[in-house]
Amino acid sequence: MKKLIAFASAIALCSGLAFAETHETLKARTLSTGVGDISFGAWGRSTFEMGRKMTSTEITADATATGTAAVSAAEEAMAAYETAKANGTVEAMSASGVKSVNLESDGSNYTEYATAVATYAGVAAATAGGDAASTGTAVGNAMTAYALVNTMKSLETDESATKNYMGLNPDWSYGARVGFWIIGRTPNEHFGFDFNLDADARALFVHKLWDSTESSSDTNYNEDGKYAVAIGDQAKIWGLFDNPLFQTKVAFGRMREQVLRGTIGDFGQRESSDVKSEDDIFQEIWTATGLFVSATGREDSVLSGFHANACIDLAGNIGLTYDSDGNLVSSNDSAADTDSDQTVGMYEAFRTAQAGLGYTIPGLMQIKAQYWGDSIAASNFRYEASKYLSARSAGYGLNDYYGRLEFGIDWLGNMGGATSFLDPNLDLEKTPNANLIELGFKLPIVTREGLRDYDPEKFYNWYACLGTMGVIEKGFILYKGHLWGGQGTSNLAQYSYGLVNMAKGDGADIFMAGFDFLAEVCVNPFGKQDVFIGLSGNYNITSASAEGNFTYGENTLSIADLELRQHCFAAELYVKKTFAANNFMFAGIAGNFVVQSMDGTVNGLVDLSYKADTKKFYMPIGVEMFF
Repeated sequence: MKKLIAFASAIALCSGLAFAETHETLKARTLSTGVGDISFGAWGRSTFEMGRKMTSTEITADATATGTAAVSAAEEAMAAYETAKANGTVEAMSASGVKSVNLESDGSNYTEYATAVATYAGVAAATAGGDAASTGTAVGNAMTAYALVNTMKSLETDESATKNYMGLNPDWSYGARVGFWIIGRTPNEHFGFDFNLDADARALFVHKLWDSTESSSDTNYNEDGKYAVAIGDQAKIWGLFDNPLFQTKVAFGRMREQVLRGTIGDFGQRESSDVKSEDDIFQEIWTATGLFVSATGREDSVLSGFHANACIDLAGNIGLTYDSDGNLVSSNDSAADTDSDQTVGMYEAFRTAQAGLGYTIPGLMQIKAQYWGDSIAASNFRYEASKYLSARSAGYGLNDYYGRLEFGIDWLGNMGGATSFLDPNLDLEKTPNANLIELGFKLPIVTREGLRDYDPEKFYNWYACLGTMGVIEKGFILYKGHLWGGQGTSNLAQYSYGLVNMAKGDGADIFMAGFDFLAEVCVNPFGKQDVFIGLSGNYNITSASAEGNFTYGENTLSIADLELRQHCFAAELYVKKTFAANNFMFAGIAGNFVVQSMDGTVNGLVDLSYKADTKKFYMPIGVEMFF
């Protein structure tokens, strides 16, 4: 309850509202029983969007000087071969291994045809007193180059499209989300439970996500709608146990624990690409079904400010059964209707455990570190079985990725007596200009470097995020933002739309960086502070450079001087009206722009270029309500 009230307090603070109103609202929803208090409430969020989206794509493949010369040589050799077929020379050379081959219109027998052309050229050269081997090889190479140039040319396109659309956001709730929460506490608040249900469009597909045997064509929305209410972030039972030095918490079930989590989140009600969240700074504890234990130093002891936690997630992949090697051996028709063994091996359980440490100096800073266990094995039920199938098929497995280390520091020096923004404890008369600064750094533990090619945004070499959030003049202005960057390795398939898929071990160096911001200004700071004008925006860049081999179909080609860039811009201007404590509505105008380009030279023969851009202009109207 303390965290919930503190979080509501932070929102109220940022909106320029009094904490007392929120506190009294929560108090009014509390029922007293013979064994303790039960509090409950509900909330909802949705944004309607109407806009226009324009896309354009251009792919060009221009032969280099070497490629042009090779194409000319191939065309000359083919013309000579066709002439020789027509006048009977090829037939006369059959004893020397020269064959008569007609090229199919679809090019399906090009390899056979190219071999015949090269063989004829070699035999003809020998007949004229030349070097048959070198001539045949040269013509063969020219024929190969000719095929490559024409294959690359077939990729050329220049197209554009425009559409008007409507939709619901934010996408993490699949458009519209309504939730109900209920919490229970004993009179001494040492035992309790937390539970919430979410009903949103995503919950409609919970059944489909688990049913791996059913095709999308079998989806029945009316039938599957019976699963449209799902357990949300919390379904846990917990207890607190005191001793002179620290207080221990033990919890069981589904949970999100946020004592050490980053505080500066995304913009919530607005849908803008690549806006960073609290977890980009420092990940929260998140178990689907598990055990959580923490120890927090008592304020009057030598351990004051100290916090340690650990958890094990025992979630099973319901409906799917794997053998000891992690291979899928059976699946049930409907996971939602099937009882299954949800135990996991001891080693696998500890491999996906999480543990953290933190120390807070109130009013000054908080420092923290944690280990987030993970693996790409099929037995890691945090992902769908197919998530890293391609990496596992290439020989990567359980012990090639151990998760990541995270480090963080929060500067609280401009927040009065705050221990974090989730526990503000602010006197706005004394601290009218509150500000929180957070810095997080993540370091994945990858033991086989080639694995980084398969998911550069997960197996990066490093990632860092700096965030800031605060208020000016007691809520007259609210602001927050992030500055972030990371470096890794990628096979580029997901960034080049499949044009380039770097071979194993030849991944491209890739760098990702960007920033986002939000500022809200109270329209009437001297009256009722319930109308705000806001501006939000972000920019990020993805940059990659590579040389080496890549696969195209069944062929392995080389690429040199490859440079890839992706720029994303977004901005929104809106008006926001708050009502009834933390509830609000907003309406605005927004734009989102993505510009992509890629250039590289394939086999020294073709300069391959890709350019694309997406423009999106839209008007969002949204609401968020707490009851």
